[in-house]
Amino acid sequence: MNLCGVFVFFTVLTLSAVLCIGAETVTKTDNALLPYISLPISVYILDDRNGELSSTRTNEKLIEVFDKANLIWSQAGIKFEIKYIGRIVLPSNILKELTNGNYNPFLTGMDHEFQISNPSLLNAFYTSSIGQVNGIAARSNMFFVTDFPSVRHERVTAHEIGHLLGLGHAHRDTARLMYSGTNGTILTKEEIKTARNNAKHKLNTTYHQD
Repeated sequence: MNLCGVFVFFTVLTLSAVLCIGAETVTKTDNALLPYISLPISVYILDDRNGELSSTRTNEKLIEVFDKANLIWSQAGIKFEIKYIGRIVLPSNILKELTNGNYNPFLTGMDHEFQISNPSLLNAFYTSSIGQVNGIAARSNMFFVTDFPSVRHERVTAHEIGHLLGLGHAHRDTARLMYSGTNGTILTKEEIKTARNNAKHKLNTTYHQD
């Protein structure tokens, strides 16, 4: 390579580095400008009265899961604060239906066959199994996650939270958080906007904030 070629090579290399740094800085700056939205969440570990279908989760492990899920959601400037974490003992028939993927008996049994202590704006339930899926979002304020998902634990939690914040499934890019059954974590700008708007709406509706 002659002297001119060397000069051109290093010039292109330098420009590429500048462009990459610039793009990274813009992304970080955009995220830094987002005022953080903090949403309270209660976390429940589901036990069976007979002990056969009880979850293997522990408080410590779930706190770790939420720490990692918050890292994923930091790209949207949203954080989930655990206000309560504990275990609930369910009637065996309800938990058995839940392990088969049917959460309706759980929903109809609330406040009748068992009590949910310390409900919050969002509520997460961790169970031994929920059929053939990693997680299920139910109603607009609760979701269920299996003990043994096929993807990372924090990713399932972050994905189901996405549904509670109004996000649907992505169907093309496996790197996306809302693509089902992968370890993707990326949120698009539109998803971030939707999630933040819904998070603010939940806070304003529940706590009558201005």
